[in-house]
Amino acid sequence: MTGWERVRDELDIWAAEKRVAQFWWRDDDAQDVSVSLKRMLSIAQNFDVSVALSVIPVGAKAGLVKYLRASKQAQVLVHGYAHANHARKGQAKRELGGARALSEVIQDLAKGLALARASFGERVLPVMVPPWNRIAPRAVEALPKLGYCGISTWKPRLKVKPQPGLTQVNAHLDVVDWRRGRLVKSEAQIAGLLLKKLRWRRANPVRASEPLGLLTHHKLWSAEKENIIVQLLGITRGHPAVIWRPATAVFGL
Repeated sequence: MTGWERVRDELDIWAAEKRVAQFWWRDDDAQDVSVSLKRMLSIAQNFDVSVALSVIPVGAKAGLVKYLRASKQAQVLVHGYAHANHARKGQAKRELGGARALSEVIQDLAKGLALARASFGERVLPVMVPPWNRIAPRAVEALPKLGYCGISTWKPRLKVKPQPGLTQVNAHLDVVDWRRGRLVKSEAQIAGLLLKKLRWRRANPVRASEPLGLLTHHKLWSAEKENIIVQLLGITRGHPAVIWRPATAVFGL
């Protein structure tokens, strides 16, 4: 039995128990139109799934703005401000914290949303996706006052509402192995990880309330990666126990 067959069997158990596994798709680091971006959105269209594109406000090209206006598959999230590393020596990379003063971080958060709205208009959702999935806790506290309604980082969320008026929905399944030189994880690895995460959610109903987030980076697209995404969508899309939700739905916007 293959890994994908085990995933299907697990989803069959969800269906038998009349439970629903929610999924959503986040893709990071968008700045311009590319062959890989077009290919990714084409696959999303084939499976009628929405992609939440985390766009870097500084450096977002006019071509991307024009292309997304015509795309029904993409919604825009705010990916920091310039995706610049401000970590202290010895820290993991981060833009929204590190060696910077809180006031500087808050300024960038405000400018990031304003710039994204100026470029993409109503296509932008007021959701912050911190570069490298890291943000200073006190900056999170400021997000609702700056006009943000959502935040998305990595791993299972600790709270649905980290702040009043702010919903958190994270990503959980990354097809890239960043610790091994940005290699694409194998098909068996991804199927195994997905199975593990589904079983964990079935055993923990509270955790199942957070949609399981697929995380991709279209700039690292490859035939191998595409095959994995197609296999994952093929198993889940249309299964009676699965709902793929757009970012507007997962963040209640």
